[in-house]
Amino acid sequence: MTDISSIDPQTMAKQLAGFDVQTLQSQLKTQKARLTAQQNALKSLKSNLTDFRTSLTNLNKSSSGMLKTSASMSVENMAKATTTSDALKGTYNLFIEQLASSHQLAYDGLNDDGVKNATGTMTIGLGSGADAKSIDIDMDGIDSLAGLAKAINGMDDNPGVTASLVRTGGEVRLMLSSDKSGAENAITLSGDVPASMTGSGERTISKAQDSIVYLGDPQNGGMQITNSTNTLTNLIDGVTLELNQTHKTGDAPLRINVGVDTTETQNQVNSFVEAYNKLVGTLSSLTASGSSSTDRGAFAGDASISGLRRELNEMLRTSIGGLDITQFGLSADKDGKLTLDSDKLKEKLTDDPGKLNALFNGSDGLLRKMDKSLDKLLSSSKGEIKSREETNRRRENELTDRSDKISTRYDNAYNRYLQQFTRMQSVLQQMNNTASMFGLV
Repeated sequence: MTDISSIDPQTMAKQLAGFDVQTLQSQLKTQKARLTAQQNALKSLKSNLTDFRTSLTNLNKSSSGMLKTSASMSVENMAKATTTSDALKGTYNLFIEQLASSHQLAYDGLNDDGVKNATGTMTIGLGSGADAKSIDIDMDGIDSLAGLAKAINGMDDNPGVTASLVRTGGEVRLMLSSDKSGAENAITLSGDVPASMTGSGERTISKAQDSIVYLGDPQNGGMQITNSTNTLTNLIDGVTLELNQTHKTGDAPLRINVGVDTTETQNQVNSFVEAYNKLVGTLSSLTASGSSSTDRGAFAGDASISGLRRELNEMLRTSIGGLDITQFGLSADKDGKLTLDSDKLKEKLTDDPGKLNALFNGSDGLLRKMDKSLDKLLSSSKGEIKSREETNRRRENELTDRSDKISTRYDNAYNRYLQQFTRMQSVLQQMNNTASMFGLV
């Protein structure tokens, strides 16, 4: 008779149930591995395309293109100059006669009692003529300097006047300040103004005045320019000047030299080369056909991704307005990666620097065209990457459902086999018992 101890229903049930789903589990594992590889490859592609687009955006800003310029001063700290790619090479002389300032008024004789005793409506105005604005302050019910300052600052239609309290020598004074500089932003008081805020009680801390500068020497026909602030943005194309100090009569004008920053421009071009080569390397790896010594790319034979690589490569070789990358020392090797001849770039920057922006920047430049070519893959509404991500998510859900079904099939098979072997074990036990009664065991 068979020894009952040699049969384990649970072990047998596990083994046979495992055999039932073994092929299905193997297929599922292969499909999951393939899907994971596709998902990882798609993430890598999206990340690299996004990084490349960010690089293109940074190199194609309206205020900072591929061409970098700089400005130097004959005297330090009199002014600060920042330049954009539109700045033209040249030397400019600037005489700073007056700095712009905002209007500030202090009221020496006004105290809490003076405010408390004031009645009627005080009007605080800013500016004059058609652009003048004002607010009306109801003095009734205001009983302190702090309350008056709060009332002024809390007006919804405040035109740009800030009230503050200044404490000096044990006394508290009210100060009114225009938020903006320039002669057009002078503060005026009218209506029911407390007597202590008029006449000698009002002290001018800072005048409302414009900056006054001369392009050239004021003694020899220089051009006068006035501005409400100390920041001049339209005086010299592509140059923003922040005025810090004034000249004295007889001083030589400030000399400003504007030119190409060759080092920073080369850094910009190198940034483009590095970003482009990184993307080309990724696309090459993902679309590689594979061989006996190299792996096959996850997107080998993919028409869309291979098409993007060809399109970018063709753009590099396309002339834009009679200009092409070779004129600036750029060339592509057999793999489509770029190299830069620094000497040739410097030579072009010396001869005609503005052409660099003409090729790369603007709405019709190379950078914008390359950025546009990425839309078919990166578009958040109808891009192919989004579509593929959605397909992968559906596929992932399908594999999850299939895994659940295999688990259910395993559980059903296990329970069925366990029941069968348990009954077999019971029958064998009865047979062993009967055999022992007849002395057969």
